[in-house]
Amino acid sequence: MINWCKNRRRKRRIRAPWPAAWDSILENNVGQFKGLSSTEKDKLKAITKVIVSEKNWEAHGGLEMSDEIKVTISGTVALLLLGVSDFYFDRVSTIIVFPHPIRRESRDGLIVGEESHHAGEAWQSGQVVLSWQDVLSDSRNPADGRNLVIHEFAHCLDGLDGEMGGSLSFDDSATTERWQQVCNSEFEALSVAATLGQETLLDHYGATDQAEFFAVSTEAFFEQPRQLKHEHADLFDLLVEYYRVDPIEWT
Repeated sequence: MINWCKNRRRKRRIRAPWPAAWDSILENNVGQFKGLSSTEKDKLKAITKVIVSEKNWEAHGGLEMSDEIKVTISGTVALLLLGVSDFYFDRVSTIIVFPHPIRRESRDGLIVGEESHHAGEAWQSGQVVLSWQDVLSDSRNPADGRNLVIHEFAHCLDGLDGEMGGSLSFDDSATTERWQQVCNSEFEALSVAATLGQETLLDHYGATDQAEFFAVSTEAFFEQPRQLKHEHADLFDLLVEYYRVDPIEWT
């Protein structure tokens, strides 16, 4: 009964009128939006409405929460969901936004710190923390290979099995095993390149561990799909299968 009521409320949110002012937010702040088909745009808008409505939004560090913040973040999150149905990151309960990059003051606290390069984090318990400065910069530059929202919500997908460790499950065991083989090989290659200081398409941060490798690969997949397909074809093909979209079509 609870799930049925939730689905009924969700359907009402999807059918709710789309605020006209939100169009310019997506067009100005979500770089991939203009490349989507009309059908994909409609679906992205529907997903955006659900995420805006269902998540608990918190602004900290002097930031005032606004529709621009909510729609920019939700519209970017929606890119990851265009290939799936009836999934809206239900395990993510709260999206916490700071004006600038953050740093930990203590084990339990977060404070604003412009000198910090810690732009965000995703917690298995259901919270995602983001720097609005980085969200806006990344979302408006859809081809630089960096997107904080995509990175952190990729961690949330990774955590669906109960652990953010880089292990993905596909529809069949053969593809799941292939992912692990390709991921291991690509992760090792990136680790070597990072150690040697070699320039790579994938951010060296992906060599931290396999969880970060998946998040970094997802950023490249949505932001630099042609380059990823050219340089890492097996990885690209597996991500197409996982996300059920081909971002090359958007470019």
